[in-house]
Amino acid sequence: MRTDILYSFRRCPYAIRARWALLICEIKVEIREVDLKNKPLEFINISKTKTVPILVKTNKEVIEESLDIIIWALSESKKKKLKNFYIPISKEEEIIEIISENDDGFKYHLDRFKYSERFNASEEDYHFIEAAKYIKKWNKKLTNSRWLIGDNPSIADWCVWPFVRQFKIACESQKKTSYFEDPIKEWLGHFEKHQYFKKLMHKFDPWKPSTKKEYFPFN
Repeated sequence: MRTDILYSFRRCPYAIRARWALLICEIKVEIREVDLKNKPLEFINISKTKTVPILVKTNKEVIEESLDIIIWALSESKKKKLKNFYIPISKEEEIIEIISENDDGFKYHLDRFKYSERFNASEEDYHFIEAAKYIKKWNKKLTNSRWLIGDNPSIADWCVWPFVRQFKIACESQKKTSYFEDPIKEWLGHFEKHQYFKKLMHKFDPWKPSTKKEYFPFN
């Protein structure tokens, strides 16, 4: 029986949020872990962007963007309540705004802080300060609510938390302190301590055409 195929990379925050959606929506896919330094030809031929994640449906349709994979997972899920619970129509504009803030603004400064040696090492502190502004903004939202928007989790939370986690890891590595306050630490902890987290971050060997098929979730 054929299944949809997800090309992924374990630590990529875009891939993490796509896998998270698949987990929550209870959708099983064949997973192909991509070695980003040695991308398989099949992946290169399929992907226009040459970046993960991409989803190849059984009908050969390719979904290139992580957010589109999330929307697809919600539409395919048999858990009907998810469709309204995680995408409240009345909050759609606000949800998209936060995701855009993350993808277009926070990610820009996060990369230049975390990988300053690849960009401009002298601007590391500047990008740390700019990235921290987004953390403070989201933290303010979380002082009045457990979630970024309203009283329930939304795809805004799904899309942002892997990047906040990456920022936290970068700060710990570079000895930055006092950048998180309690609300956002508690919010991030919800995901890091979640019963699905180990499944989410399960380590798969890099995929090759000759290897045996592997599936996500792995059990």
